[in-house]
Amino acid sequence: MTKLACLVSLFLAACGANNINVQQGSAANAEKGTAGKVAGYANSTTPPSGATSMGMMSSPHAGSTTIPITNTEVFLFTANVDDDASSESLYWAYDLDSDTVFVWGQIDLDCVDDSGASTGETGTADFVYEADPGGWGWLTGTDSCGYSTLFGCSDDGTGEVCGGCDWDSSAIVCVSES
Repeated sequence: MTKLACLVSLFLAACGANNINVQQGSAANAEKGTAGKVAGYANSTTPPSGATSMGMMSSPHAGSTTIPITNTEVFLFTANVDDDASSESLYWAYDLDSDTVFVWGQIDLDCVDDSGASTGETGTADFVYEADPGGWGWLTGTDSCGYSTLFGCSDDGTGEVCGGCDWDSSAIVCVSES
């Protein structure tokens, strides 16, 4: 399958699935700050300081998203990446076969409307960040805040693209709505 056909099929899968609404408004873009903080933990092939081994794992999950690793050592660590008062439990893995670092976990959300104003509600979102020598990608998914959304950004070296995302083998690939 050509890369263009793959990207088109990923876009259709992300936007055509039941109960998935790709939102590029303020609510979804608010997670770019969290992704930036998580990226700092994906810039090394050694686990973060103080991380504890969870043992070898295959196909762990962040919500409904499967992390594409097989028989890879996974580490658990804590960090505050979502600007609230508490730290989150995050997972880190380096897949030697694909030369890719994965960081994933669940963050708290302050729900906002499309204009970015707080609704007073809170929720959670599952996220995954991956980095390899050719680029990076992140995606977040939630059923909180009154909607279901799947959103993220990726860059394969040709520039950042944000919108609906899915996996292309071991990398997150995103396709813009426009």
